[in-house]
Amino acid sequence: MIAINSIEELAAVLWRYKHSIVTLTFHSRADIDSAASAMALSNFFDHPAIATSDPISSTAARVMKREGYGSVAIGSEFPSDAEAVILLDANNFAECGGFRQRLEAFRGPVIIIDHHAPTEISSDNVSVFNDEGYNSAASIVYELMKKLGMRVEPRVAKLILAGIISDSAELKNADARTFIQIGELLRTAKVDYQEMLDSMGHIADPETRADMIEDLMSGTVVVRAGLLFVFGVSRGRANVAADNAIRIGADVALFQSGGGKEVSFSARLRPPLDKTYGIHLGRMLQELAPIISGSGGGHPCAAGAYGGNADNAQEFVDEFNEMIIRKVKGQFNHIYHR
Repeated sequence: MIAINSIEELAAVLWRYKHSIVTLTFHSRADIDSAASAMALSNFFDHPAIATSDPISSTAARVMKREGYGSVAIGSEFPSDAEAVILLDANNFAECGGFRQRLEAFRGPVIIIDHHAPTEISSDNVSVFNDEGYNSAASIVYELMKKLGMRVEPRVAKLILAGIISDSAELKNADARTFIQIGELLRTAKVDYQEMLDSMGHIADPETRADMIEDLMSGTVVVRAGLLFVFGVSRGRANVAADNAIRIGADVALFQSGGGKEVSFSARLRPPLDKTYGIHLGRMLQELAPIISGSGGGHPCAAGAYGGNADNAQEFVDEFNEMIIRKVKGQFNHIYHR
């Protein structure tokens, strides 16, 4: 693995592949940050293809559709003629779902652009720019576009804005750079902040909203180690239930959905508890996924896991709970003994 240590160096690396056949991809079940970053950066290359092994999130699909990017813009097959790969918003291949084996077998150059804690990859064809000083992949891509001399068109600005706003948890994780970039992008896109929030939002039908409320009301609510945990089973989408739990005050949320032998989990953590306690939900769910005979991954404060062994769902929940508690207590002990 080769480290890329600055935006300037990253721009120089990308220039080498401007005329190549380049595939841009991202982590499984991509959010708007991932999809927007890939779509924006793809404009730099002469022969780009954006692909992912599974559908992007509903929010990402909705924002992209509103800006004129149809679902055809993102392919579902790993291009066989790819000469180089850009992996955005992921720091390892395990987070890439069905593309994991294709990425591991790919012998051309792979450039990772991410903003999470770095992971060592033992491949000499992988170059990594990973800077936790950025709150989103879109923030990195916006700065990179300027270094590459790219023109940021209004609809591209809206995509990047959506990515930055989303991954900053609507500015809860914002820093000075975030506000500067958002100001520039709002001016370029000719929109205001509330207009952007409205474009990212979606009012579900009353029946769906009723299910969402009932998911929360039927959940288990406990306080352990000074944190408020909410666990439950979602009749709809587990990620929506987990997001809603955090939105109304939970510190940690884990919801499951599925049917038959299959089970899917979505976990959320209230920022900045990931930094306070050194918690990375993506790594946790990746470690826990074998319990349900599946795979998992994601971000420090938002992650998912999917598997074909629903019989072990409760074990998964219990182990998740205990991992969080051990992290919190371990941090307390570290502070006490310092």
